[in-house]
Amino acid sequence: MSPKSLLRHKAAVSSLRDLTDGTFQTVIDDVAVGGAPEAGVVIDPRGVTRLLLCSGKVYYDLLAARRERALDTAALVRVEQLYPFPEQEIAAIFATYPNARQIVWVQEEPWNMGGWHVMYRRLKRILPDDRTLAYVGRPEAASPATGSYKVHQAEERDLVLNAFAR
Repeated sequence: MSPKSLLRHKAAVSSLRDLTDGTFQTVIDDVAVGGAPEAGVVIDPRGVTRLLLCSGKVYYDLLAARRERALDTAALVRVEQLYPFPEQEIAAIFATYPNARQIVWVQEEPWNMGGWHVMYRRLKRILPDDRTLAYVGRPEAASPATGSYKVHQAEERDLVLNAFAR
């Protein structure tokens, strides 16, 4: 039960070596820190002021938006496992970005759905005192989808803009 768009997405791939010699990664740091071509920008961890944590398909929307805007002050970190909570891995990510004062959980689902309520308490527990935690996603709703493709696209556009807003 995952979005079918990722089945054809050019960036949502693994190499044969990843599948044979790799391991499951509970947290995936920003590919732009290493200068991966799909990132579109190269990020200096000391220049990052906003750390966007997300899970799932929204990552690719954020990656495309960052590439279009050539932003180098926001890092995109994928949390691939919500439970058990990868506390040490996320704490290490916080340490990697010493000037990222804004930590933002970004999700495509409405506020009352998705991972936010699970992640909020766990992230607050390990969040350094000098940083803030915020949510970016759709507002509370009775349904995970609007029923209108145009409304869905407008909400998705707003979500991405809010994720990078200062």
